[in-house]
Amino acid sequence: MSNEVIESLSKETLFRNGKSFWFASMFLNKRSTRDAVILYAFCRLLDDWADSGGDAGPKKLNDLIDLFNRSAGEEDNLTDQVLSIKSFSQGEKELTVEFLKLRLSIPVLLQLLQGLQKDTERALVEEKSQLIVYAYRVAGTVGLFMAQILGAKSEKAKYHAVDLGIAMQLTNVCRDVLEDARMGRRYLPNGILPSTTEAADLKTREKIKDCIRETLTLADKYYESGVQGIHHLPKRSRFAVYMMSKIYRYIGVSILNNGTSWWEGRAYVPTYKKILLTFSALPKALHYLLNRHSFEDKERKHNAKLHEFLHGLPGVNQ
Repeated sequence: MSNEVIESLSKETLFRNGKSFWFASMFLNKRSTRDAVILYAFCRLLDDWADSGGDAGPKKLNDLIDLFNRSAGEEDNLTDQVLSIKSFSQGEKELTVEFLKLRLSIPVLLQLLQGLQKDTERALVEEKSQLIVYAYRVAGTVGLFMAQILGAKSEKAKYHAVDLGIAMQLTNVCRDVLEDARMGRRYLPNGILPSTTEAADLKTREKIKDCIRETLTLADKYYESGVQGIHHLPKRSRFAVYMMSKIYRYIGVSILNNGTSWWEGRAYVPTYKKILLTFSALPKALHYLLNRHSFEDKERKHNAKLHEFLHGLPGVNQ
């Protein structure tokens, strides 16, 4: 399979499964877009393995974790090792090799894989700290990858990239309550596994709705930090990242506007609304693009409290 075919399939995966990401990627340069769609396709592949419901997906995740654990500090021969993994299809091997060509952080990748590995088990979050660590592993890590792809040089850029990833994952958790429950998963730290039937009692529904509201409020704190870090990115990529944050944040607004009726299924942002959001975002986005010093407050530091549960993990504010 040629690089062109891999790239084409990656773009198709992005358009089919990640329309918000696809929409925002249109504002990136050609190289960043290519790398971002390969990253998305690879992460989607890992996510599909975690959600497969059988033994094959978890085995592939375990095989990949074993490979990277064995190869610590010896990245030169990773391609050959990936091509030798018997549980992978040819297409999976080739996409993994394309991902490796991006030369992204292996320790960060291991955190992502460990987070997805948890998804193959009966995931029942009990505390907010567990939710934040989970969100870091499955999405904060992707934020770190994107910061690297977009060419961010500042160490502080990593902190804000982690926060934006966490914010998006908290939004996903609130959007996918019913879908997760059907797979025996609960990421809302309220001690209740939602009923997957319409017979859920009113008291249970209300308690879960309250927890959704609290989680979306928490997500807003991470969105604010994520947006504050945009000035650490190269100018060409700032608008795309700002649009991605605005679109994803609006999913939370839609959930609240719908009365947090989680039992009715997931909320989404239709294309026409994304276009309207784009136009409404233009003044602020141009401000980010053209007036660096007007919003770069040297006295403002990253809020380390946002990472209080993440000490020792790659890319976080220690």
